[in-house]
Amino acid sequence: MPFTEEEVLTLNAQENAYPLEFFRAFAQDITVYQDDDIWVVDKPAGLLSVDGKTLKVSLLARLERANPAVKLIHRLDMDTSGLLIFAKNAAAQTHISKQFIERLPQKRYQARVFGKWENVGATGEISVPVRYEPTTKPRHIVDHDWPKHALTLYEVLAHEECNGQTVTRVMLKPVTGRSHQLRVHMVHVGHVMIGDPIYAEGAALAIAPRLNLHAQQLRLKHPTLGAWMDWESPSPF
Repeated sequence: MPFTEEEVLTLNAQENAYPLEFFRAFAQDITVYQDDDIWVVDKPAGLLSVDGKTLKVSLLARLERANPAVKLIHRLDMDTSGLLIFAKNAAAQTHISKQFIERLPQKRYQARVFGKWENVGATGEISVPVRYEPTTKPRHIVDHDWPKHALTLYEVLAHEECNGQTVTRVMLKPVTGRSHQLRVHMVHVGHVMIGDPIYAEGAALAIAPRLNLHAQQLRLKHPTLGAWMDWESPSPF
């Protein structure tokens, strides 16, 4: 949910008041892997990847306080948790950014969606364009006339119960990387992600305290070693 102006001022002031030790401890707690070139972290839900226009509390800003050399490569939505990779030098940033442009990295997300969706073990793809809709900011929508396609592969993992409601656990693999792609694709198939503060309503929103979307797996080539590397973060829900 959007913050009020007063809340933004309070959060910014709190962030500025933290000592350096806070940022170093935060960075250590979320680190999954790091070396001289890359830094893989497990982003908490509810934290921006980069500073917003008014809210200056973000993952990148905190990591920069711990290590000013850190450089952004990609992002996750504020409400999403999971694996993000940062570079520690310009060469590594350029190398990995090029991989993302060429769609070489492999990313898998785990999500829980509202209702019972297909049979366990079912696989498939969702291929419909997604675009930003300025009249319903910050929502994105499916637009079949939009020229940029969006493709998500999926696998149904389990049917579960959450606070008395049936939900479906799914693995999602984005082939393209449109903003809000996974969230909008789930809305499109009629099974919104539970706890989604932007797209869910009623019971689908109320049964979970956060968006149930987690960047669980990441695989890409190391920028200097040239070897494929894999990381995994257990689902927090």
